[in-house]
Amino acid sequence: MTRQSGREADKPGRTTAVIAQPTYLPWLGYFEQIARADVFVVLDSVQFERQSWQCRNRLRSAGGEPFWLSVPVAAHPLDTPIHDVRIAPTRPGWWTTHLKSISASLGRAPFFGDVFPHLEAWLSRDHRMLAELNVDGIRRIAGLLGLAPQWRLASQMPISSAKGDLVLDICRHLGVTRYYASTGSREYLGPMIAQFREAGVEMVFQEWVHPVYPQRGEGFTSHLSVVDALMNVGPAAVRDMVKEGRP
Repeated sequence: MTRQSGREADKPGRTTAVIAQPTYLPWLGYFEQIARADVFVVLDSVQFERQSWQCRNRLRSAGGEPFWLSVPVAAHPLDTPIHDVRIAPTRPGWWTTHLKSISASLGRAPFFGDVFPHLEAWLSRDHRMLAELNVDGIRRIAGLLGLAPQWRLASQMPISSAKGDLVLDICRHLGVTRYYASTGSREYLGPMIAQFREAGVEMVFQEWVHPVYPQRGEGFTSHLSVVDALMNVGPAAVRDMVKEGRP
């Protein structure tokens, strides 16, 4: 199969699915995938991994140094799926600390005032489950960017396979004709291109190049949470980045 970029593969008559784990305050490329999706499946049925993007992400301090925002999670067995992971009840004020950190690092960014109220409204809700928190945040940010795919949860589908077979079975279940895969999935999904093709599903890997945009301080730090770009250049510019592939 000839490899195609996401933009080259956008053709009429095709239904595109994206399947991705619910991550906390995702990076820009996550929303580029949402922008390409007709159906976005939240992969909340796979095993939770500590110290992963599922419960943390990075921003940049006012001095230019990256730092982590981490959601505290309750103790659970190692094989617990993401949708069953609870936010630690012993840390009820964790989200206020996150808002304070965002305010301290990006409070003087040009679009802070446009974006911060949306984060505050989201984080101040009584989320008890990690997946619920993440999906709520992802959907709010997608709405801010004017992105409106169909939203589905893998945990609500009658599918019990794993890894590449899980992805293929979800595509079959949805009846889609194209799967837009993240760059990081190429190693384990690449060998399955023929299987997807036989099932009537074209597999296209994300080849989106991360844009460079103005940040406070010297230099540029790539692959931060989308919040950094939203507050530095604004929702309209970020919408262009993820929908048109340009800053």
